[in-house]
Amino acid sequence: MRKFSILRYLEQFSLLIFLLAVIGSLTVYFYGKSQQHYVASTVIQYTNDGAKEGYTPDGSPLKVEEIYSSTVIDAALTDLGYQSNIDSIRSNCYVEEVIPEAQQKLNEALLEMGEDPSYLTDTYRVYYIGDEDTGEDYAWNVLDTIIKNYYEFYAEKYVEEQLQNNGVSVLTKGNYDYLESAQVLENSVSEMLDYLLDKRASHPYFRSVETGYTYDDLYRIYNHLYNYEIPSLYAAILTDAETNDIDLMMSQLTKDCEDMQLYIENREERANSLKTLIDNFSKRSKEMMDYHYHISYNWNNGTEYILKDVQNGSENNNKETTYDGLIREYVNLNIDIHQKTIEKEHKEYLLSVFENALLTEEEKTFSPKEIRDKIDHCVNLATEYYQYVEKTGHELNRHLSANYLTMISSINVQPAVNIKLYVAIAIVLFILVGCIGAVLFGRAIDFIDYFRYVDKTVQLPNRTGCDAYIGGWADRLLDDNFSCLALKMESLSSLSSEYGRATGDEVLKDFAMILKSFGDLYGFIGYNGSGVFYAFFPGCSPEKLDVILEAIVRQIAQYNKSNPEYRIDYTYGRAVSSQDNVFEIRELLRLAMQRMRSGKPFLASEHVSGASGAKDAQDRKEIMIAEIASDRQ
Repeated sequence: MRKFSILRYLEQFSLLIFLLAVIGSLTVYFYGKSQQHYVASTVIQYTNDGAKEGYTPDGSPLKVEEIYSSTVIDAALTDLGYQSNIDSIRSNCYVEEVIPEAQQKLNEALLEMGEDPSYLTDTYRVYYIGDEDTGEDYAWNVLDTIIKNYYEFYAEKYVEEQLQNNGVSVLTKGNYDYLESAQVLENSVSEMLDYLLDKRASHPYFRSVETGYTYDDLYRIYNHLYNYEIPSLYAAILTDAETNDIDLMMSQLTKDCEDMQLYIENREERANSLKTLIDNFSKRSKEMMDYHYHISYNWNNGTEYILKDVQNGSENNNKETTYDGLIREYVNLNIDIHQKTIEKEHKEYLLSVFENALLTEEEKTFSPKEIRDKIDHCVNLATEYYQYVEKTGHELNRHLSANYLTMISSINVQPAVNIKLYVAIAIVLFILVGCIGAVLFGRAIDFIDYFRYVDKTVQLPNRTGCDAYIGGWADRLLDDNFSCLALKMESLSSLSSEYGRATGDEVLKDFAMILKSFGDLYGFIGYNGSGVFYAFFPGCSPEKLDVILEAIVRQIAQYNKSNPEYRIDYTYGRAVSSQDNVFEIRELLRLAMQRMRSGKPFLASEHVSGASGAKDAQDRKEIMIAEIASDRQ
């Protein structure tokens, strides 16, 4: 069997080792890519006084899961312009407490003792996990936008009031008449002015970095719209009583006037009832005062009369009240009556304008298109101004939330799988596995070849091995100086008969070892059975073949001299492709076999004596040995 050589196996299977390392590392790479996801994280801290007790600035319990609530996630996706599913984003968000290491050990100790740790943290780490398809930037953007929208959500819910709605937005959706559009504009701008007044009072020095406006600036802008643009619109509409359907408008105004009249009469009746009650209350109070100061009055109910209840005018409820409460309600009723009276007069004025328009047919000052353009102009201004208010409000909320909620670390995105590291490990691992496999596989091949192609007696390729070698050369022409030897150990049968098969095999093995030394150096030596050996020497000239044969003869002669009882006698036949003009390996072997059978047994002791040979033969051998050495180099 061939000698164990790790380097030979590695060299033999180097390509397979390389391919295994490449395929293995690519497999690990693509598997890692398929399993890759990016983890974006940041740390936030609640800084209000009650945060460590688990409370928000308004005293309600702190709920950190609101960070990934549907409201916050929906606002974040809207800002990003992504079409992702809200639930898919929420399922990839989670929050964990950040507890100091010393406190964590204390909590663990308390749990071991059976006590419940009472420590509450005000610091949390927020995570968002993005997959490989969306990428690293996506994970960063999503978490950043979630935190920004949570700041606004937190401020609006626990720190600041909600932003004012844009009332004029309904004009872009509904089909409103000219006058109705003007009224919607007026009411919306009036509500916005009240909102801005409140903001100006509570945050007089806040100026938006994004818009450059303070709340006082925004109030002045809206005030100009309310005092100039909208009255101009009203004037354009009422100059010619422009409307889409004048009959419908008049009918609506008439109904409004009637409803307001009924409302005023109802409130007046209520006010008169209160006035009577107040007068009666005053009279009774004066009587009681006179009684206590011993002023004589006629009492219907005697000295035990005590005024306990005062009827407040409700049909179903009697409640104890005071004179101040009655006066306050009476005053409010009169204010309400006064306001409704003014509104009713305004409606009656509008009704008279449209009634006069039916009676006169004068040329119109403004066309319907011009009025619609004025309405659109006012709507556009209100919408533009609302964007300033909205941006300023968002910025104010972020500013306010910064006093109660801070981000104490920047957003960090890390891949969950270090693909480069795993690929490097895979390359090393698969190279190692490939090397081990190459050694095991190579050695297994050696064993297979040994059991299949090697004769166990002489440790040379057997008949199958010879056939395999011959088959490798069968389909091609031989080169020049391709030499072939056929040798047969003629003394094998006599040795086996005289000393036994074991002795004959031992002598055969010695003969094979002599031949094998030349096969390892110059070509192939195989055992065909029955004492017959084949030898093939590519690139071996006739002269070099002579030297090989003479070296074989000399070694066998020395063997026979040392073992006179177990002599090696053999017959050989030789053939050289260029010399015999045969360039097919089977024909060359056949020629060598013929010559081996026709020759007489070669007695090495008779051919070479113990003394040196003739000088010319010795010189020729030295020259050929030098030539062989040169060829080997």
